[in-house]
Amino acid sequence: MEQDIHRKEKRITCFLPKGAGIKIVEMLHVEKHIDSTNVNAGRGLRTVENVSDYGAWSEQDILTVIVDANRAKEIFEFIFFQGELNKPGGGFIFQADIKRSTSFYLPKIEGSE
Repeated sequence: MEQDIHRKEKRITCFLPKGAGIKIVEMLHVEKHIDSTNVNAGRGLRTVENVSDYGAWSEQDILTVIVDANRAKEIFEFIFFQGELNKPGGGFIFQADIKRSTSFYLPKIEGSE
């Protein structure tokens, strides 16, 4: 497969509740055919719904996705809604340009889908 070394890509980073990152990775693979994802664990302060929760640390998943710039809006919206970031306490998402990256592709294996 010939690769375009000059293609533009975006990095989408998302902070999600613990356990939600892997679910999104699986959905991106199955529904959007994207394998350029990574999930790390971290701790952070959630946006609070009431004052008594202020300052409470929680474990979070940090999801990072590298995607072709032409699909960035589509994938950003997919993660936003599937990750339920539109709901209170859902998380935080942003995207940024990538100056350089190397594209890798998983090989297709006969008999698997």
